[in-house]
Amino acid sequence: MYGIGAASHERKHMNTVIALSGHNHKKSLGASAATAIVPVSSQAIQAADDALRRMREKLVALTQRSNMHAFELGETFAEAKALVPEKKFGQWLKQFTDYTVRSAWNYIAVHERLQDYREPLLAHAVMPTVMFELAKGEPAEIAAVVARIDAGERIRVKDVKAALGVPKEKDAVSPLEVGGITGLRKAAQLKTDQDVAAFHGLATSVLKAVEVALEPLAKKRRVKKGDLQDAVTYDCRHAHDLLNSIASPLQPGISAHLNWRAAKLPADTSWRKVQALLHAMGGEDWPDYSTALVPWLQDEVVPLLRFVVHGEPLVLEARIAAVEDKATAQGELARVA
Repeated sequence: MYGIGAASHERKHMNTVIALSGHNHKKSLGASAATAIVPVSSQAIQAADDALRRMREKLVALTQRSNMHAFELGETFAEAKALVPEKKFGQWLKQFTDYTVRSAWNYIAVHERLQDYREPLLAHAVMPTVMFELAKGEPAEIAAVVARIDAGERIRVKDVKAALGVPKEKDAVSPLEVGGITGLRKAAQLKTDQDVAAFHGLATSVLKAVEVALEPLAKKRRVKKGDLQDAVTYDCRHAHDLLNSIASPLQPGISAHLNWRAAKLPADTSWRKVQALLHAMGGEDWPDYSTALVPWLQDEVVPLLRFVVHGEPLVLEARIAAVEDKATAQGELARVA
């Protein structure tokens, strides 16, 4: 009984001390509130900014290291997958790791499907979870998302899912099943997202082909015009059609019984130049090699395509309109410019 009474007395004593301490603390705060504001020196602010900058740089470096680790893990899992029977792969993993088969497949997908974009993904410290989701996309969709990342946009898992057309869990109804103006806008957005991804993928492919075709110039060799035309002509035609579908307004035909057609984009705009370039590159009337092919590729084609693919500012003296007018004069009105 003595022990219990002593303990109870001790608790009461401690409660009294705590209460008084709190009361005195409040009185102290009240009395000094008017004089408690202490100015912070510029040196202290600068020191705090420097510390935050170092933390930010460290976090980015750690994330980049984690991303590099993801690619290396994927490569290792891929090598193991080739040697271990598929049905025994999970059993093999359990022997010495805590990775599940699903996790291993995520890393393998990063290694196999994002290898072409390894450099920008590492440079922008994209989280492995984002890369796991991105690796599920089609090549054109992946290229479009990476282009957004390269342009400085911070992409999260939900952004990737939206770009790949993955429906939200709570949104079980397909956009194509929603009526009214709201449903029409959702259907249009779905179609636009798909077209933009396909367009960006084609433009990326064409730019890469042109840059590769220009590489022999460094060794004072000729650009193979025929090979380049064969490689990009159809991609340019399809990209031109997609751009019209995405951005060009429709205009009525010359008579009511004709279908409406895509119009030219507003004159003297950058995207009008892109539209005209794709029209020209999708035709057969490229500049002659001996006179203008290389300057055309270097001074117009590459800058315009880099404007499309990477968002680089466009500064050039356009001669594309002349090329298009010449093609039109030769009867190439089958496709809409």
